[in-house]
Order: sequence, then structure tokens, then C-alpha cells
Amino acid sequence: MTTTASAQPDITIEPAAAACRMPRSIATLSSDVAQWRRDTLDELEIDPAAIVIATGHQAAIWHPGILAKDLVVRGLADRLTATGEPAVPLHVVADHDANDGGLVRLPTIAEDGRLESIGWRLRPSPDGRGLRDRPAGPAAAPPPCHLAIPEIAERIDAIRGAVDAHADAPSLAMQLGLAAADLARPVTGEIPRRSMSSLLQAAVGRAILDRIATDPEACIAAHDAAVEADRARRTTSGRSPRGVARLLDRGHAKELPLWRDTEDGRRPVLLGESLDAASLRPRALLATALARLAGCDLFVHGLGGGVYDLVMEDWLARWLGDEIAASLAPAIVATATLRLPLPIQRIDDPMTPEAWHRLRNDPDLASLGEPTRSAHLAAINAAPRRSPERRAAYLSLRAAIAEAHRRGAVMLADAERRLSTERRITRSNAIAHDRTWSFALHDDTSLAALATDIGHALAAV
Repeated sequence: MTTTASAQPDITIEPAAAACRMPRSIATLSSDVAQWRRDTLDELEIDPAAIVIATGHQAAIWHPGILAKDLVVRGLADRLTATGEPAVPLHVVADHDANDGGLVRLPTIAEDGRLESIGWRLRPSPDGRGLRDRPAGPAAAPPPCHLAIPEIAERIDAIRGAVDAHADAPSLAMQLGLAAADLARPVTGEIPRRSMSSLLQAAVGRAILDRIATDPEACIAAHDAAVEADRARRTTSGRSPRGVARLLDRGHAKELPLWRDTEDGRRPVLLGESLDAASLRPRALLATALARLAGCDLFVHGLGGGVYDLVMEDWLARWLGDEIAASLAPAIVATATLRLPLPIQRIDDPMTPEAWHRLRNDPDLASLGEPTRSAHLAAINAAPRRSPERRAAYLSLRAAIAEAHRRGAVMLADAERRLSTERRITRSNAIAHDRTWSFALHDDTSLAALATDIGHALAAV
């Protein structure tokens, strides 16, 4: 029996809408942060008199959970504007990242009927370089395949067309970011795109680079203390989790919270190196700090950002002081799960690996006589360890199992077939339940339903 994965969206907004944090009041900002905000937004050609509701993500044709952030940004900006408080939405493209943004996965059907996932590489792999430092260009054709949903063929054409429309973008990051914006526009409306590295080159970035250059040791020490404090908070039963960011004090060398672009890919910027903004890229904690200090008045994170941003807040408080940390734009978390209507198969005659193991080691398999397994095990346990008697009892058990294999060959073959079938179906169903297919592969009705559900979720704000 075959069903399909549910296409009903599952929305997460935290804090819950009724307790959702409001944008910061510009009038209450510290004088430094107020100046950074005004000058930065001017340089980004965004009205500093408006309330800026922002989100951001790596450059890619991402999944619906990221689209949900854009929908929340749009919804909050529209609600504020409707009350007489002019607000603008913004999406910051994390162009400093070296993610494989040009790779889109496609759901296909194999010859045996199970689902598979194949990769469509729109643009070459970044090979360890930030996407800002890779060139834009035409999209490659998708690989030949048997699509699990025939209608996806048209959506593949739409993705390719959107990417090709920005083949002259200044970088691969902005090409993918602008293409994603075009594909999302029917449900999100117009949301301007800016690059994260442009924040580093704007007023707030220049100010923070100056603070780093003035006392880099303080920056490094505060960063690592915040990372370690977070790790200690999340340690359970003596097991220490990974830190949300790499420690900057490496023992043999000290790094700054920056990457530098090189011909061989991005590399850490070390203490004592020059801080020329043109070749620098912010690391994750610094990137979100720049955005929340001067790029917006409310930031919408995904689930991961909602975790590591707490460490960023602690870092800024330790390094730049409580007043500046308190001036950060508040952040909320938003995501969604939306699945493609892919086939899910029911396992009618299950055979687990554990049951298969028991069958293969059962001396009574297909036997019509009295059970012997308990007697064999009792003989082994009764004999002294490492004794000839114990080895003889063990060999007697193995001989009985070998005889059972001959006697129950048909039964074992059927069990092996069922186990193989279950493994194939389990892998296929995991692909069907995947929530990370590109949003652009979903149909218009499903995306509209996602937008409607998010609108309802925001109604209580």
C-alpha cells in the first residue's frame, strides 16, 4: 500500500506570537549604535527612518523553512506599516559562507520503484571559497532522470531561468540570492537583498574592525569565554557538546573572527595581520552581530541561528559592554516544515535486522522436534571458561545452526528478501519525509497555504 507525504505546513515561531518581541526603539539606542545604524542603512540605500525587519541565510535555492523566514519578515513589516509605522523588509545574503549553494537535490524514481535523491549542480562547487568570491554564470542543465513528481519538470525550468536571469551578478552568492528572491516573490512580495559582506564594509563594519584592531586580545578572549560558557551550560552527564563556534585562541596561534579570501580558498585571519576590509569576510557570530547592531531593528532567525545568537550576545557584552549589547535588535525564530507529496510505502511483512540475526542463529529453525537452543546454551554456560568442554559445547551449537541453515534454506531466503525489501522501503520513505527539498520544487497551492498559515500565526502579534 502506498500513500503520500503530507503537504500540510508545520509552522514554528518562537517566542509564540502573543509574546513575540517587538522591534527595538531607535530612540533608546546607545549613541554609537544609533550612529552606526543610521550611516550603515544610508550606505545600503535603506531608509533609516523606517523600521527594518530583516532575515538572512546562505546563498542557495533553499528549502521552505527558509522561505518561512521571508514570509514572517514580510508579514511583520506589512503589519507595522498598516498601523502607521513605516517598515521595510530585508534579506541579508550570507555571501561570506563557502556552502555549496549551487547544488539542488531532485526526487527521482529508481527502476525498482523506490525514491532516490540526485544532485543537480547549477553552478560549480565553491571548493572551499566563499560564494562572494566565486563568479556568477549560466546554470547547468539538470541530469537526465525519472522525476518522482512529473510536474517538477516545469519548476526545474523556472529555477534554471531565475538563475540564468542573474548570470551577470557580481558574485555567485548574489546570483543565487537574487534568483531565490525571484522564485519566492509570488508569495513573499518584493524583499530587497543585500550581502553580509557589505555590512562589514559599511559604517558598522568599519567601527567594529577598528575596535578589533585597538584591542584584538580582548576581542578574542571575550569570544572564547562566551563559547566556553555556552558549552558548559549545555553539558549534560559530563558530556561536553561541540561549541557553536570555533575557538579563536588555538594555542599555537590566535585568530580573529574573520576570514580572508585567497586563491586557495578562505582562511582564518591571524592576530597581527592587516585588516583591509575588501579582502575580509565576517565569521558567523560577527556576521549576525553586524546585522543586529546596524542592519535592522528586528531579526528573524532559523533554528540554528536562534542557538548561536545567544553566544554572540554574550560575546558582545563581555567585549564591548552591556550598553552596546543591550542595543542589539531583538531576534525571533521562525521556520516551517513543508513536504513534497512523495510516495510513502507501507511495510506489510516486516523483517528487522534483529529478527534476521535471531533466525540465522537459531538451531531450531524449521525443526519439527523438541527445541534444543536452551540445552545448547546451558551446556556452554555449565562448562569452565576456556575449557575443552566449553569449546566442544560451542562447536555443537554451531553444528546445529549449520544444519538448521540447510533445513531452513527456503525460510532464510524469504527472510533475507523481506529484510532487503524493508531496507529499501525505509530508505525510500526517509526521502519522502525529507523537509529540505528546495521550496521552488513545491506547487503554488502548497506555498500559498504556507503563506496563509504564517499570516494566521502572526495575527496575534
